Amino acid sequence: MRKTKDAAKIQSAQNSDDRFSAIVFLSIAVALLLVSIGFYIWNTVRMRSFALQYIQIQGTAVDIVSHHGGDNITYFCIYAYAYEGTEYTVLDRDGYKYYDEAKAQIGTAKKIYIDPERPDRAEVVTASSFASVICTVFFAFFCALYAVGMNLALRIRGSTFLKRLLFVWGAEVLFCVAFLLLFWLGLPHSGFGEVFVRIKGAIGMIVISGLVLLATLIDGVIAYNLRKYYA
Repeated sequence: MRKTKDAAKIQSAQNSDDRFSAIVFLSIAVALLLVSIGFYIWNTVRMRSFALQYIQIQGTAVDIVSHHGGDNITYFCIYAYAYEGTEYTVLDRDGYKYYDEAKAQIGTAKKIYIDPERPDRAEVVTASSFASVICTVFFAFFCALYAVGMNLALRIRGSTFLKRLLFVWGAEVLFCVAFLLLFWLGLPHSGFGEVFVRIKGAIGMIVISGLVLLATLIDGVIAYNLRKYYA
């Protein structure tokens, strides 16, 4: 009887620790998700604004500038474009690690969005995905912390592979799919395939989905073998 009570106390203490840890991990995960959604909304509204209010013209890479960040150097192309007889330039925010890569872009053309009311305000089309990368990075950390927190929460009431599939891995995959579909809202005049061309974060979402599915497979294999072992 004494051993039973001691075991119950130990289990209760373990559950209490798991509950506290789960709350901490899930709270941080929710905060990261909200930050990720914030960057997503900002990026989507910005892209829709360019697509619906700006006009699209061709620009040509004419020069290169370098940016020194510590020991690293990033090279950016300057694109020239003309509107109503006036010449303008815009800096492409997509940088290159090596000078030769940037130099190879000289003379090449890219689509540029310009504000017809203020044609000096422009954006290179491929540069419109920077915020989506930040969104994806925060989302990746959310997935990791959410998985830890939910697994701890589920362990309190008896975790099973089915529960983990529904509330951990399945939920994360659904979030990834939702983000991919919502990214599409930022491209009202483009097909879904353009999401992966124009929005770098979309590729990151696919990578995260793949990692989540891999974790699901590993979890399932481990759960299956453990069930056979204890059967």
